[in-house]
Amino acid sequence: MLITLLDGYTDEPSCLGVPPYIAPYPRYIAGAIKDAGHECQYMTIDDWRNGKELSGSLLVILAGAIVPGRYLRGMPISFNEIRAITQAFKGIKILTGASAKYGIKVGNEFIKADFLFDYVAKEDGDAFLYDFLNGNICQRRRKMDEWQRWSIKGSSIVCSHPDYPETLIAEIETYRGCVRYIKGCSFCMEPSFGKPLMRKEEDIVKEMRAVNKQGVKNFRLGCQSCFFSYKAKGIGRSDVPEPNPDAIKRLLEGIKKNVDAKVLHIDNANPAVIAAHIEKARKIAELIVHYCTPGNTAALGMESADENVIKMNNLNATPQQVFDAVEMINDVGKERGENGMPYLLPGINILAGLKGERKETYAKNFSFLEDILNKNLLLRRINIRQVVWLGKKRQRINKESFKRFKRKVNEYINKKMLQKIAPFGTLLSSVFLEVRIGKKVFGRQIGSYPLLVCLPYERKINEFVNVKIIDHGYRSVTGIEYPLNINKASMKAMECLPSIGTKRTRRIIANRPFKRIDEIKKCVDKDVVEKISDWICL
Repeated sequence: MLITLLDGYTDEPSCLGVPPYIAPYPRYIAGAIKDAGHECQYMTIDDWRNGKELSGSLLVILAGAIVPGRYLRGMPISFNEIRAITQAFKGIKILTGASAKYGIKVGNEFIKADFLFDYVAKEDGDAFLYDFLNGNICQRRRKMDEWQRWSIKGSSIVCSHPDYPETLIAEIETYRGCVRYIKGCSFCMEPSFGKPLMRKEEDIVKEMRAVNKQGVKNFRLGCQSCFFSYKAKGIGRSDVPEPNPDAIKRLLEGIKKNVDAKVLHIDNANPAVIAAHIEKARKIAELIVHYCTPGNTAALGMESADENVIKMNNLNATPQQVFDAVEMINDVGKERGENGMPYLLPGINILAGLKGERKETYAKNFSFLEDILNKNLLLRRINIRQVVWLGKKRQRINKESFKRFKRKVNEYINKKMLQKIAPFGTLLSSVFLEVRIGKKVFGRQIGSYPLLVCLPYERKINEFVNVKIIDHGYRSVTGIEYPLNINKASMKAMECLPSIGTKRTRRIIANRPFKRIDEIKKCVDKDVVEKISDWICL
C-alpha cells in the first residue's frame, strides 16, 4: 500500500523541523511504515502549496508547530490548509505530531482537528502507524529497538525534502524528556514525556551515518531539552544532575569518525545544570568547540530574570546561574572560526506572559541583558516571545509593555551585540541567498541560529556567496559579496563599498572594464582605491 506522509513542519520547545530543517519525527514515521511492509511517499506542505498531488490510499499528516516562530520561508501548516487537504483526500486520514495532542495553533488558541481525521495519534505517530498497519489500534510510545530501527529505515526520505541536499539540516534526537520531569517549568510540554529516555551513543551515530549516506551533510544535535545533560548522573534525584563529559565525548568522537559532516551544531542547554557543575560543563563546551563547527549556539532557557516569576513558574535557573553559564560559554567559545563566526556562543530565551509577571519583570529582564552587554559578554540570540500555555488557562499580558520591552532590547542590546559578534569588515563564508524581498536579497549561513544577512541590491538567489559586513540592524546584518567584481557589479552593489558613493560609482562604471586594480586610480582617489582594494576583484 502506498502511504503519503505530509510534513506540516514541527516547532516544539526542543525540536525544530521547519525548513531548512527536517525533524526526526517524519523519518521515524517513514521508517515505521517501511518496517510494516508498505511504501511511503514523503512530501512537505510547501510541495502541496506548489501543486504536488497527494497519492495513495492513506494520508498521514505530521503537524506540530506549537511554539510561535518567525520564519524566513517554509511556514508550518495552517488549520485551513489541514481542512482543505483532508476534505479533498478520499482515503484514510491520520493526524500525528504535537498538534494531535494539543491542537492546531490558530492565533493565540489551539483548535482540535480530530473531527477532520479518521484517527489521531496522541502519542508517538510512528508507533501508532506501525501498529495500525499491523491491524492494531494503540496509543503508545516507541520502544528503544523501534527507535533505532525506524530512524535508519526512514532516512531515505531526506532526498525528497525541498532543501535537499546542500541546505538541508537534519535535526537529531539524543534523548526525549527533561531532567526536571518531576515538576518542571509550569508552561512546558517536556515533562509530559516522563523520565528522560537516553539513546545510546552508537545508535545516534548509526542514524546520522544513514542520513549522511543519503547525501545530507548538515546536522544539529538539537532535539533534546539540554545537550549538557545527555546521560547526566543523578537524573530524578536532582534538578541539576551531574553532566557526563565522557559520554558526550564518545558521541561527538563517534560522529567525527563515522559521519562526513559539513555542519555540526547543537541546541538547548539548561543554565542551572551548567552553573551547578561549571567545570564538568566547561569540559563539554570545550568538546563542542573541538568536534563541532563554528557558528554554534547553546540556547539557554532563562525565561525570566524576575525572582518572583521564577518561583511562581518553577523555572529552572536564577539570574546568577544564567550569567555564570553565559560567562563560561563565552570564555570557551568566543574565538572566531573559519566561517567568520565564533565557535560557540550562548543564546537566551525570555518569555512574556508567565505567572506573576509585573512591570518590574521587564525592567529586571532588561537590566540582566544590559549587564551582560556591559561585561563585554556575547549573546548570539535573544529570543523574546509570549508563552504558549498548552491546555492551560492563558495569563493576561500587557501588550504595550511587551512591545516596549522588545523595542528597547532591539535599540539598546541587539544592535550592539551584532556589532560585537560581526564587526564591520567581518568575512562570513558560504552565505546561502534564500529570498528576495523588494530590491534586497536575504540569506544565512547553514547552521543553528545563523545571522540573517541582507544584500541591499538585486541579484540571483539560491546560491552560496561569501559576504563582508558593512552595517548592522536590530535582527540582521548588511553586507556585500566578497570579493566584489568591480567590472561586473551593479551600481547599487558598488555604492555599498567603503568610501564609494554615487558619484565615484558612476565614474568607475564609465571607465570599466579594468585590467588591473591600479587602473581604478585614474577615476577614483588613490586613498579610496586603497580602502576598497581588499574588498574587490576584477
